[in-house]
Amino acid sequence: MRQRLLLCLCLITSTSLLYEALAVRETKYYDALGVPPDADENVIKKAYRKAALRWHPDRNAGDKKEKAEKKFKEIATAYEVLSDPEKRRVYDQLGEEGLSGEGGPGGQGGPGGMHFQFRGDPMHIFNQFFGGGDPFGGGGSGRGQRQGGGFPGGMGGGFPGGMGGGFPGGMGGGGFPGGGGSGGQRGRRPGGGPGGGQHGGGAGLYDSDPNVEEVTEGSFPAGAAEGYVWLLEFYAPWCGHCRNLAPKWSKVAKALQGVAKVGAINCDDEKALCGKHGIQGFPTIKAYVNGRMIDYNGDRSAGNLKDWAISLIPQKVTVISSADKLEAFLGQCGGGDGKAKKGVGSGAAWGGCVLLFSDKKQTSPLYKSLAAQYAGKLAFGEVRGLGDMAAKFGVDKAPALLMICNGDVSTAERYEGEIKSGPIRDFISKYAGGRKCASAVKVDGKTDFSKLRVTQLKQLLKDRGESCPECVEKRDYVKRVRSLYVSHASGEL
Repeated sequence: MRQRLLLCLCLITSTSLLYEALAVRETKYYDALGVPPDADENVIKKAYRKAALRWHPDRNAGDKKEKAEKKFKEIATAYEVLSDPEKRRVYDQLGEEGLSGEGGPGGQGGPGGMHFQFRGDPMHIFNQFFGGGDPFGGGGSGRGQRQGGGFPGGMGGGFPGGMGGGFPGGMGGGGFPGGGGSGGQRGRRPGGGPGGGQHGGGAGLYDSDPNVEEVTEGSFPAGAAEGYVWLLEFYAPWCGHCRNLAPKWSKVAKALQGVAKVGAINCDDEKALCGKHGIQGFPTIKAYVNGRMIDYNGDRSAGNLKDWAISLIPQKVTVISSADKLEAFLGQCGGGDGKAKKGVGSGAAWGGCVLLFSDKKQTSPLYKSLAAQYAGKLAFGEVRGLGDMAAKFGVDKAPALLMICNGDVSTAERYEGEIKSGPIRDFISKYAGGRKCASAVKVDGKTDFSKLRVTQLKQLLKDRGESCPECVEKRDYVKRVRSLYVSHASGEL
């Protein structure tokens, strides 16, 4: 009898240990925050702060908003569990089901079958974390208002003057937004700008700033592949000069939205990254352009920093001053291999030409930046002033932005949205990959199929319900399309 009892106890103990060993493998919440299962409280807080600012719905517009809302909720739930010692212990032992009272041997949750209650509202968790105020300034949104200014109007407010009223005209002026301090969990500089007060526990100068990207070794240089110029500040939270620069840096970041990326590296947290770039004093300012770092040694005023960043954006816009130059520009998206012709500008692998009619004398920073971001995919041109070229497209007012497929004026689609980076990128995204312009290819008896791109040739086959699995090179597709067209010579393909 005694041996049987010992055997049963051993089996029960072994089963419980095995269950806990299996349950601890659930790392969904740790993965959501990007931290290891043994992360301490400070690491979890820092990870939530970074993720929450990145995925805040007010910071992700257009087609990114739905994904952002989902991610924002996931990281809020993860933080709520992992920041609570008791919830975290149960989660580590029994997984997600254990928190609802359904996990563990016999269907029990925490000790005594405990059933945990969750707030459920990710915005409540966000506001509570940031000291009862939303750093995005979402006044009137139902998400709570911050105590005394900050970033007025949420993400829809903006730097006074903005882009000077649209594409043409460049960047506007204005002061650093903000009123009194928020009285939040982290101190703020008098006047509302992030960076002042008593920073402790590894808090960075820009933790609550939605416009300054927190750059780490893992993300550096984030977004470089998108063609953006990056303005980077290497700093230490305890550095007096860094704190003096903070409101200016925030002002620059606000002004350069959609034009350039502005980031900050906290060298207290990212010692290896700062060492890699030879940082010997704070603050150190650099730019990352086309895979190389450029030092900044000029005056640290917001205006000079902004102008420097704009000057580094590669020039990919073709200025068109005559009908002949317009024809040459449209030729970039009218066939061939989509590569740039010498002296004509950038190529257009997607088969589209973006054309701006402007009444300004200089290319706006936003349009210049968009051209750099889509270099090689779309060609960007600018006509300054209205005249015969504008009349050709039915344009009678500037600014006017159009997308033209395959060099065919009849395909021109006019952009009707706001002159802002996000909406314009949404408009451009419809042409991604070249499929839309490939569908717009018109074929007649004069068509030279050898000048079409492979994407266009494939689309012609698809439109006829045909395919060419044996085709390998472009000439194979040309031969197949040509033969198909000849067989239907009585009309258009």
